Amino acid sequence: MGHKGHYGEYTGNARHSKVTSSNMGATKRDDEAHMTYLKEDINYDSKHGGSDSSMTSDEKHISKLAGDLKYDEKKHGSAAKMVSPLHNDEKKLARKQKKLAKTNDQIAKTYKRDNVDKNTRRKINKHEKTKSQVKELGDKLNKFV
Repeated sequence: MGHKGHYGEYTGNARHSKVTSSNMGATKRDDEAHMTYLKEDINYDSKHGGSDSSMTSDEKHISKLAGDLKYDEKKHGSAAKMVSPLHNDEKKLARKQKKLAKTNDQIAKTYKRDNVDKNTRRKINKHEKTKSQVKELGDKLNKFV
């Protein structure tokens, strides 16, 4: 009988190895690779007349692995969360800059048509708001550089 995890018994190698914060990334990659293999096995079986009980067993195994991984990430921290807190701001800044460029193009096209209607005014207002957000994010990130 395996060790009990929060979501049930640990499966496979998890019975024999201890998950720590330092090996969490490797554990996650291993579990994800194992789940991918099981999904491929299910797909192969469904295309080639595999038994339903085998596919159900593989699906249960995937659920157990996902539960183990969820428990381990909660207890030891997700490898994805081990990034700089500024990372999200950098991503947000890139999205806002892309949005700013797109809106610039839309406004320029509208002015070429000499048609400034309600929607165009709304776009211009959103554009101004996005410009100020980009400036704020840029200033925030430059503080840490």
